[in-house]
Amino acid sequence: MNKEDILKRYKAEGVDEGQEQTNQFSDDQGFFALCGLALLLFIYKNWVNQPIGDIASLLFIFLSVGSFYRFKRGKDRSALYFSLLTGVLCLAFLVWYIVSTVGQ
Repeated sequence: MNKEDILKRYKAEGVDEGQEQTNQFSDDQGFFALCGLALLLFIYKNWVNQPIGDIASLLFIFLSVGSFYRFKRGKDRSALYFSLLTGVLCLAFLVWYIVSTVGQ
């Protein structure tokens, strides 16, 4: 395959690798910021004796859905198992949060 064929193929696909790397880097930075804020909220909510299940369930659903789609695209069974585990943890923290806040 020569250089012109490769360029034609990339143009036909419409994928810009530089843009893909920028998007991935941006998503990673957003996730780190999300985790940092979640940690601060965990500390604050623990300090004022509030349940933390809501924040934990948000983080676990992020991990669960991401792992599920990693499994779906690559058929990696470990990603499926991780998705199921984090999905169950998400539901457990959500139920715990709801039960602990219903009577307040």
